[in-house]
Amino acid sequence: MNDYIIFSSNGYGYALEVNKIERIDQIPELTPYPNAHPFIEGMMTYRSQTLKVINFRRLIDVSSDEGTTAQKLLIYHDEKGLFGIKVDGIEDICAFDDTAIKSYAHEVKVGSCLHTRGVAEYQKRLIIIIDSVELPHDEAA
Repeated sequence: MNDYIIFSSNGYGYALEVNKIERIDQIPELTPYPNAHPFIEGMMTYRSQTLKVINFRRLIDVSSDEGTTAQKLLIYHDEKGLFGIKVDGIEDICAFDDTAIKSYAHEVKVGSCLHTRGVAEYQKRLIIIIDSVELPHDEAA
């Protein structure tokens, strides 16, 4: 069993493994990042490091931030380093057994920097299980 952070965006549920999240925090004031990819909202300082922050709504192609007052920042880490992910809010932390995660019958594309594994049932609805998130290239698209 693995623990997952459950969050929602634009009415859809998502889950990301807890072991990929270093910290959950409030959204700090972000510094604009010149010529950044549209997914990147800005940059911030975290433990003496400068981190880029991705806006999850933009990542899944939702342009409006309407109704997103409880936003949180996930400090995400992978083999390439750390970056922030701005999400609408955290719903819960729960455990899923690998057998509870159902793969897709057909390929599902959620975004160019978002890799998903499948779906799992959580509180009588299906949520998308995220395998990994990639930081986009610096150049604006």
